[in-house]
Amino acid sequence: MTTQNTNTIDSSWTVFIEILSDEFTAKTGFGVYAHITPVDVNKAYQQYQLRNAPMRLFVREYVRQYV
Repeated sequence: MTTQNTNTIDSSWTVFIEILSDEFTAKTGFGVYAHITPVDVNKAYQQYQLRNAPMRLFVREYVRQYV
């Protein structure tokens, strides 16, 4: 059970970073790490987990802070 839960979290984390990077690239031409640190990415992911919003909507709103 722990392995399955860990895989789900890892999968969600990976998708989050891909969407975040895609959004930064679409808006600025540069990926996520050109704008924020890995620590900030982790904080953004934690914020996303606390919200009850679709991932893409959260990411769009988050990226607007930097663009």
